[in-house]
Amino acid sequence: MTDLSVLDFAMIAVYFIALILIGYFTSRKQRHEDYLIAERRLGTWATMATMNASKTGSILMTFVALTYLWGFSAVWYFMGVVTGALIFIPFAIVLKKESKNKFYTLADYFRTKYGKIPALFASSISIFLMFGLGTINLIGGTKIFVFFTGWPFWACAIIMAAIILIYLWLGGFKAVARTDILQYIAMIFILAMLTLILFNGSMIPTSDWNFFKADLGTIIGFFIIGVMFPFASPDLWQRVYSAKGKKELRNGLILSVGIYAFMAFLLALVALTVKAQFPNIDPDLALIYGFGNLLPPGLLGLSTVLLFAAIMSSLDTYIFTGAAAVVQDFFHWPKKKIVRNIKRVILLIIVISTLIAIAIRSLVLGSYIFVAFYSVLAIPVIATWINKRIKARTIVLGFSLGIAGTIMMLVATISQGEITPTVVLAAIGSTLFGLFVGMIVSFFKK
Repeated sequence: MTDLSVLDFAMIAVYFIALILIGYFTSRKQRHEDYLIAERRLGTWATMATMNASKTGSILMTFVALTYLWGFSAVWYFMGVVTGALIFIPFAIVLKKESKNKFYTLADYFRTKYGKIPALFASSISIFLMFGLGTINLIGGTKIFVFFTGWPFWACAIIMAAIILIYLWLGGFKAVARTDILQYIAMIFILAMLTLILFNGSMIPTSDWNFFKADLGTIIGFFIIGVMFPFASPDLWQRVYSAKGKKELRNGLILSVGIYAFMAFLLALVALTVKAQFPNIDPDLALIYGFGNLLPPGLLGLSTVLLFAAIMSSLDTYIFTGAAAVVQDFFHWPKKKIVRNIKRVILLIIVISTLIAIAIRSLVLGSYIFVAFYSVLAIPVIATWINKRIKARTIVLGFSLGIAGTIMMLVATISQGEITPTVVLAAIGSTLFGLFVGMIVSFFKK
C-alpha cells in the first residue's frame, strides 16, 4: 500500500465525477440511436481515441506483468496487434460498406451473410469474451484501488462497478465514446510524462532487452494473439459501425496503429524500469508498485488517474458491448425496448463480474484463458473474408471444433498447473481443423 495525499484523492474524485457528468449530459435529449451506436457519427480522431482507449485497459497492467516475466520479448504481442490492425483496415472498409449502417454487433455480420446458427456461435463467443475481459479489467482496476487506498478488495470493486454503472446506464455507447476520448488524451500525456521521469537514468539489464528471451512457442503465441485481436473484437467492430464514413474509419485506424505502437514502446520502458528496480514482486502489481515507489511526491495522483482511465475506458466498453450483444443478437424488439433491456443486462453483468472479480483476483491467468477464444472467433471471420463462398455449415464446424479443442487444451494445461500463450496455437489448430472438416462435409453435401 502507498499512501495518497489529500490532493491525490481530490484528483481521483474529480476524475470520477467527470465521468458521471459526461454520462449525465450525454443522456439529456438523447435518442435511442445515440445510446446504441452514437448515431454513427464518430469522426477520425474520435474513432482513433475510442478504438485505442477500449483496448488499452487492463493490457496496461497485464503487459507490464508479461514484460516482468518475459522481458522485452513480450512486445511481440504489440507487434502482432499492429500487424493485425493493418491487415484489418481493408476488411473494416468492406465491413463498413456491407453493414449499410444497419449493423450493431459482430453477430449481425454473420446473421446477414450466413444465417442464424453461425450468428448464434459468433454472438455466444462475443458475449463470453466481453464478459471475461470486463471481469479482468475490473480485477485490474480494483487492484489499483486497493494498492493506493488499503481499502478491502470487495469495497473497491463495488465502488468502481457503481461508477461504471451510473454513466453507462445514463449515456450508453455515446457516453462510452465520449469518456474514451477524454481518457485517452489523459493517458497519452500522463504516460509520456511518467515514462520520462521513471526511465531517466535507470539501469536495465541487457538480458531484459533480448527480443527473443521467451521461447519460440510463447513468442508465436504472443504475436498470433495480437494479429487475431482486431478480427475477433466485438467492441472494435462497433467502432467500425459508429464511424461517420469510410474515410473517417480508414484514417482513424491508421492513426490508431501509429499511436498504439508509440504507447506500447513507452509502456515497455516503464515495465523494464520497474523490473530492474523491483525484481521480486508480484507481476500483477508491478506497474502500480513501480508508480507507488519510484515517482516523486505529487505525481501519485496523476499516475492513479492514468491507471483508472486505462482500466475504465476498456471496462465500460466490454460491459456495454456484451450487454448489447445479449439483447440485440437474440431479440428483435423496437429500439425503445432494446435500450431499456440493455440497461437491465448492464446491471446484471456488472453485478456478476464484480462477484467473480472478488473471487478470482488474477490478471495473467484470466487473460490467457480469454484470449484463446479470440482465435476461435477470428479464424472464421478471416475465412469469410478470404472465401466469399464459404458455407454456413463450414463456419459452424469451425466454431464447434475450435471451442471444443480450446476447452480441452485449457483443461489439460490447468491440470498441469500452468497456462501459457501456446494455448492460442491449440485454439487456432482446432478451429482450422473444424473449417477443413466443414469444407469436406459441404463438398459431399452438394
